Amino acid sequence: MKNSYIILLAFALVFAACSRDEESLFEQSAAQRIEYALNNATDVLTHAENGWEMLYFPNPVSAGYTVLIKFDEHGQVLAASRNPQTTKNSYKEDNKSTWAIRADYGPILSFDTYNEVIHAWADPQDDGDGYLGDYEFLILEATPQKVRLKGKKHGAYCELYPLGKDVSWTGYFDEVYKLRDLVVTKNDGAEFNFVSGSDTQHMYYSGGIMIVNIEEGIIYPFVIRPNVITFYNKGMEAQGGNAINFKVNDTQTALICTDSGVNAQFVPALTIAEILNSKLDHRVQWIINKTDMGSASKTTYNTIVNAVKASGGSLSNIKLQRVDSVKIDDIDTIDYKVDRLNIEFNGSNGLTQAFFIMDFKLNETSLTYSYKYPSGEPGAEAAALEFLQRAGGGPGKEAIGLQRLKELITGSFNVTSASGSTLNAQELYITGTNDSNKRLKLTAR
Repeated sequence: MKNSYIILLAFALVFAACSRDEESLFEQSAAQRIEYALNNATDVLTHAENGWEMLYFPNPVSAGYTVLIKFDEHGQVLAASRNPQTTKNSYKEDNKSTWAIRADYGPILSFDTYNEVIHAWADPQDDGDGYLGDYEFLILEATPQKVRLKGKKHGAYCELYPLGKDVSWTGYFDEVYKLRDLVVTKNDGAEFNFVSGSDTQHMYYSGGIMIVNIEEGIIYPFVIRPNVITFYNKGMEAQGGNAINFKVNDTQTALICTDSGVNAQFVPALTIAEILNSKLDHRVQWIINKTDMGSASKTTYNTIVNAVKASGGSLSNIKLQRVDSVKIDDIDTIDYKVDRLNIEFNGSNGLTQAFFIMDFKLNETSLTYSYKYPSGEPGAEAAALEFLQRAGGGPGKEAIGLQRLKELITGSFNVTSASGSTLNAQELYITGTNDSNKRLKLTAR
């Protein structure tokens, strides 16, 4: 009987404790709880001494961009960004607008007067939509270490992190662009393998998003920060958890996940020669560097340059291109991909382009580049003939000019990264397979 009393007493104590907890949960009114949330958000946002780093995703399927924001206690806001879309790669800031915290279905952060940095993401463009961004956000979490937001209209999650007090705002974006140039600039179409444990998934990069299947909506947007790439929301499932944050490894050959306990990385799916070919497919052209050449190539190049100069002209650029179609007269075009050499020179008609159709053959890490014939586009044959004559030493010497051109650019080449990076090989060396002194440096443009 004594044990029964003890058990009943224990249950009574448990229920009493639960009752007290419930009372403490609801001892404040709804209005008081909302007021607390508004005051807390205001206090958190205004106490970041150097402002906040905002990982801004206009909407859940778009690339992300960084925005730096500083909120003051008088309702003024300073926002800055530098990105290819809304600021055209220039640093831009606006400190003439205001912000407010108000109640709706929870605390709302509103940029309530026009800010050139923030509202640019929501402005309509020629397509009627623009970037489908937000300037009002539901505040999901607000602590001194992190603020988590959700766009009120388009529903993208955005996060804010306090900037270090010594971080320069312009210097911040300089660091962002170093990583942009290393990984994504002119890298649309680049193919990657996402490797986690024994699993490999093929993806390709396009416009700030890693894509598995665009038609099925299997995409992974990300934002580039100084020294780190952060994927949207929960990132990708991987061995050990979700893979969200990645850094470039020391050899610039992989993106390695830095999240604790997570095993994942991105590695290029193509060889360097295949990357060269892929960029040509995506309308990137390769320009021959005028100064960085092997000794044999430099001798040939200088012979051509001096011959053109002696004829009263000058050589500007030599580019490797791939075009989708070639115009054969005022009406007709040939609609298939064709490789061509584009030589820009100053001749009798000023700056002129001479086109030569080339044969491009790829073999994993090497390529063969062969001359075929001058392009048949209207006016192109005359320009090609003029260039060959100037390169050969004058009228009637076009055969010599052609021989010099072939000596410079045609042959069998091994392809390597000039920078060492295989993530985004924007500079390559093509080196003669049988002559290391025949070497050209190509830069993607």
